Amino acid sequence: MELIDMFCATCDDETEHEVLSRTQSQVIKCTQCGLVSRIPVQKEPVMLQIRAIVSREGESIVCRCEIAEDEEVNVGDYIIAECDDGEGAGVEVMSIESKDKRVEKAVGAKITTLWTRVIDQVVVRFSVHDGWHTLPLYVRCEGDEKFVVGDVYVIKGVKARIGHIRMRNGSVTKRKGKFEVASTIKRVYSYRI
Repeated sequence: MELIDMFCATCDDETEHEVLSRTQSQVIKCTQCGLVSRIPVQKEPVMLQIRAIVSREGESIVCRCEIAEDEEVNVGDYIIAECDDGEGAGVEVMSIESKDKRVEKAVGAKITTLWTRVIDQVVVRFSVHDGWHTLPLYVRCEGDEKFVVGDVYVIKGVKARIGHIRMRNGSVTKRKGKFEVASTIKRVYSYRI
C-alpha cells in the first residue's frame, strides 16, 4: 500500500492518503475520512546544478545553484548558492552567462554560469503544487526564521500549506508541527490552498 501526504478538503488538513490507482491521474483515498479523489500526477521538474561564482567582500568562490531546467532566472533575483563546505548562502544574481554571452535573463537549461554576490539574508525556495503545475517561489528572510510543517504561508500572494521540508544535509522533515530554520533548508514543498 502506497501512502502520500495530501491536503484533504473534508478534513481541512494535510492527511495521509492511500493511492488506489495511478495512470495519467491518481485515485487517492483519505485514511482519516475516507474521501476518494482524483488528482493529476505531479511531474517533478528536472533540477540542474548550475555553476555560480559567489563574491563576498572582495573574495570569490565557485559554488552551485539548483535551478529547474524551465525556471527563468533574472539579474537581480535572490537565490541560494551551495558551496563545497555544505553551507548555503543567500545570493543576488548580478550577471548571467549563457552560451558565452552575458544576458539579463535565461531559463535554467540555457545558463552556463551565474555571477552572484552574498546578501545578509537567505532565500528559501518553495515548490508550491497547484493542480497540474508546480510553482517555484522564493521567500527572502532572516537565516534563523522558522518554517513549520502544516502551517499556512502566503508567498508572493500565493497561499500554501507546507507538506514537507528537505534539508541541505539530505534529510526530510514531514511531521506536522516540526520546524526547520531557513539557513538549513534546501527546499520547502507545499500545496496551494
